[in-house]
Amino acid sequence: MNGLTLLNYAAPPLIGAFIGYLTNRIAIRMLFRPLRPWHVLGWRVPMTPGVIPAKRHELAANIGTMVGEHLLTARDIGAALSMEPFQEHLSTLVDSRVRELLDRDLGPALTLVPERFRAYAKVGLRTLKYQLKDGLRAHLQSEEFARNLHRVLDHQMAEYADRPLEELVARDDRQRVYRFLDGLLAALFQSPDLERWLAATIEARLVDSADRGETLADLLPDELVELILALVREQTPELLAGLARLPGDPAIQDRIVQGLLGAVDSFLSGLGPMAAMARGFINPETLNGQIRSYLDDHRDEITRWLLQDEIRNRVADGLEDQVRSLLRMKLADLLARFPQEQRHALCVSLAGQLMGVLRSPATRETLSAALADSLEETVDQGKMPLGVAAGRFFADGDAARLRERVERELLTLLRSRSVSRLAGRMVDTMVEALAARPV
Repeated sequence: MNGLTLLNYAAPPLIGAFIGYLTNRIAIRMLFRPLRPWHVLGWRVPMTPGVIPAKRHELAANIGTMVGEHLLTARDIGAALSMEPFQEHLSTLVDSRVRELLDRDLGPALTLVPERFRAYAKVGLRTLKYQLKDGLRAHLQSEEFARNLHRVLDHQMAEYADRPLEELVARDDRQRVYRFLDGLLAALFQSPDLERWLAATIEARLVDSADRGETLADLLPDELVELILALVREQTPELLAGLARLPGDPAIQDRIVQGLLGAVDSFLSGLGPMAAMARGFINPETLNGQIRSYLDDHRDEITRWLLQDEIRNRVADGLEDQVRSLLRMKLADLLARFPQEQRHALCVSLAGQLMGVLRSPATRETLSAALADSLEETVDQGKMPLGVAAGRFFADGDAARLRERVERELLTLLRSRSVSRLAGRMVDTMVEALAARPV
């Protein structure tokens, strides 16, 4: 009896608690479950998915609105982010994360691509190289590139024009240029073609001057003519001294004796009937010996006579008159006395003499030093601005044409097939090197 009474009192609250627990469990579970809707024969089961999964977007938006407007406002977040402890903590955290990422060996970029997509990545890499090469070629062929190149060259030349030559070409570099020019001169002077050209030029100039009716004096500078005349007068005493020594030479004596005997024989032949009688009084052998004895006995007297000032001056005047007469002779008349072969041989000999002088080490050193000094003086020892120096060596039109030629040649070079192949290989190398580098 007591047990039944206790059960009657305990059963309702226990049953109520069980029902409450069961309903609450079902209700709470239905808030979150199921996550996706259930379908039976194509119809969605009511109350699926659960309330919270079904309304998660609206719930997230409401929660975000509540937090942004009431819990964490923009002012509160800005104030918190601007606090120095947070800034230091954030900087330390970012630095540690970046260092950790950089210290990791991730390998090349292609190794990060999943295996099943790696073939597509390689195709994309080849496509990238092709597009880069094609774009580079198209840009080099475009008018925009030509205009940019023209603008860059103008800017660079204008900038360099005001800079001293010394800044661009140091003195040692200029000396190397002079040594190069010296080598060119040496090779030029040793060339047989230059000697033949010089001989042909001399002969052509002689023939041309002869056709114009010029004289030898017209070809020679006045200073050289005066030098020749001065040398003739200066060398006259030595010429007479040499002439005074001639009678002592046996060969010369023989010719003098033969000349005098011939003159005597000619004189006797002109006497007519008296010639035979006169020859009877004159013995040629005796006359020969007397002439030789006279020449031997009066050699000093002849020498003194030839070296007298009056004789020297008269001989010098005569030689000078002969030289002036030769210089006034028309080249046509002078060349007519020589066959063409002799004239050509004379020009070849003259060219050989001139080239012999030019080929001598002393002459080449003198010319090289004079060329280097002249060029250094022209550029003011390297202090002259490059634009002024270019104006010294080139006329305005020549400088402009040279710049246009440089621009045209440079543009042609950059657009050439060889440069295009080279640029293609460079692009391939750069892209492959970039792809092979660790991330």
